[in-house]
Amino acid sequence: MDKIPQKLIESLMELGLLESEAKIYIALAIMDNAEVKELINLLGLSKPNTYEGLRMLEEKGLVVLINTRPMAYQVTPPDIGLEMLLKTHLDAKKEAQKLFSTMDKEKFVEKSRETLLHVFGEKSIDFKIKDMFDSATKSVFMISSPQYIKYIEILTEKKLKLDITIFSEGKDTEEALKKFFMDKEGNFQIISEENIANIHSSKITGPQELKEYKEALSMFEYKNMMVLMIDDSEIMYVMPFSQDSLSAITTKNKSLITLMKLGLKDITHQLSKN
Repeated sequence: MDKIPQKLIESLMELGLLESEAKIYIALAIMDNAEVKELINLLGLSKPNTYEGLRMLEEKGLVVLINTRPMAYQVTPPDIGLEMLLKTHLDAKKEAQKLFSTMDKEKFVEKSRETLLHVFGEKSIDFKIKDMFDSATKSVFMISSPQYIKYIEILTEKKLKLDITIFSEGKDTEEALKKFFMDKEGNFQIISEENIANIHSSKITGPQELKEYKEALSMFEYKNMMVLMIDDSEIMYVMPFSQDSLSAITTKNKSLITLMKLGLKDITHQLSKN
């Protein structure tokens, strides 16, 4: 069956099905029920792969055997089947979290050590940002481009001290922040990218430094940048570089956070004066 969308197959594989299982499930979802020989002819799968795929789908509760001679199966409708697959993943997540939290690290390494920095790639940054906002209980400090404003909605029901700086040229960003901050404690400001770019230029003393400074700025992609500090206990820095994939670092190291806080206060002070 060449007409099955490849993206649909890949989506089911992301939910834990093998490719053959995904194809069988989709075919049955289209037909509602079918004999095994129909599926073999329709999908071009081998007989062993088809029977094994049906066995695994039946084990997951996604298909039901409705006849034995000839063997025929009926599908669990996709609106139910997808929920079942998702629940399997969520249950596995809870169990894994529980086991990770109780695992004795000393059984694996002689000496447990604190990781100074954690690195996050493009696919995991989104989840880490949401996790940090979800875990905030006291305060949020943030300097970022408008693309990260969407995460602020997570804070709607929380009473936190907020200090948020967004660099943008658009009025829509300012209006969105004003609306959000109406009943919130804290500060916010909108500043231009030019102000950020020139924040250190006054300290440049010679033409060579100016040249190097401009070369460095040319590599920056401010739409990617974000600095996020939660409860003065964790900081995330999303790199503002022009590159194909985003990367970020986080730390919970108290000494590093103290030093970074001082630097961030200096930056926001200079920005507020410009």
